[in-house]
Amino acid sequence: MGGSGLSLALVVAAAGYGSRLDSGLPKQYVPLLGIPMLQRTLSALSSCSAVDALAVVVNFQDVEYCQSEVTMEQIGKVVRVTAGGDERPFSVRNGLLALAEAGTWDLVGVHDGARPLVTCAEIGRAIEALAADPSLDGAVSAMPSADTVKIVDDDCLIKSTPDRRYVWRAQTPQIFRWQVLMDAYAQSEEALLGATDDASLVEARGGRVAVVEGSPENFKVTDRVDLRHAEQILAERRR
Repeated sequence: MGGSGLSLALVVAAAGYGSRLDSGLPKQYVPLLGIPMLQRTLSALSSCSAVDALAVVVNFQDVEYCQSEVTMEQIGKVVRVTAGGDERPFSVRNGLLALAEAGTWDLVGVHDGARPLVTCAEIGRAIEALAADPSLDGAVSAMPSADTVKIVDDDCLIKSTPDRRYVWRAQTPQIFRWQVLMDAYAQSEEALLGATDDASLVEARGGRVAVVEGSPENFKVTDRVDLRHAEQILAERRR
């Protein structure tokens, strides 16, 4: 448990296939300087004192392999490895149900398995925001947009240009009060399907969710350029 006194469990969503990397294997197992990406993510989360428990969601056929890797690498905070669903929201829901079998915590969050460069600082800022404001339901790591964003229609014609001061790019972890996220994911499959992230489900139910500053290094590895960038940062961190 971190200094806030709030206990935290995280679902690590790693059930995708990552076809854009074109690596011949799911991207969460692609090596980053010799160590599989998912293992790097789990190690980063597990080494953070603010994190109490982890549930890992992987493709059905990988559950046994992942469980043996977790045991072999002695990632002690992993309390469950479970199979994902057809879509990300269903995978997260499976992870939450797996956590609920293991216990309950004050806070529960979701982190992408393909964000291996996360640090304890990002997690800490989200927890601190929730500890400081009891009326908040969640806190999301995010970065202010450095680019001007355009809203377009189906024909790619620009309809509006939102003020950049109010545009943030959501990252993970996204952390919520335990019951708030459990209730959000207890909705119908139809309600879950439209969600592009966890916060949007909570927002749609009237929840108060704040952004906290993330890190430019906490990006999602989706293609070869990201992979090279991640390896550069890891090499720099070793120095």
